Amino acid sequence: MSRAIQVRVSESVVRTVHVEDGVQSPLELLPVLAPERMAELLAKELEAQGFKRDGKLAKRKDPDGVEITVDLEAATVSVKLGADSRLSEQVELETRAAVEGQAQAETRLRDAAIDELEQRLAAKTEALRRGVTDKLEKKLADLRGELDASIGRATVAALTERAEQLGKIEEIASDEAGNVTIKVKL
Repeated sequence: MSRAIQVRVSESVVRTVHVEDGVQSPLELLPVLAPERMAELLAKELEAQGFKRDGKLAKRKDPDGVEITVDLEAATVSVKLGADSRLSEQVELETRAAVEGQAQAETRLRDAAIDELEQRLAAKTEALRRGVTDKLEKKLADLRGELDASIGRATVAALTERAEQLGKIEEIASDEAGNVTIKVKL
């Protein structure tokens, strides 16, 4: 007759995970002037908003960790956010087994414990990723307004420059809606 014993297995894991999310979107920049000149005018506006020029790119990292990169040549904006977290989990499983089957029972329990730890860590990692995505989506709404305003100012500068090429500017007027009227004497 076999004796039953209690087999107990305890496993723990500590892991640092990094999650990242990002999006790229085109910018609606009107071709009022040559693409190179439009890129220069936009770069000037973005520098006034805290961006640093790096060749054909304008970059900024906000205090909340969001990295914004504007490709001036391709007229696109990329927004990226990452987060690191140290995850810790512990699991303890037990079962009853015959003395002769102790090693197999312990192996099965250890495998089950490792599987459970991996599932828990995967769930925590997914929750962290969802949090990063939510934060990024909220940031995009604010950023879109800021970029649209910069593009608007760059477009007005381009229109003014183009008007100067056509003749003598007599008057520039703008209203609260952002409409600009430029009178040119040809």
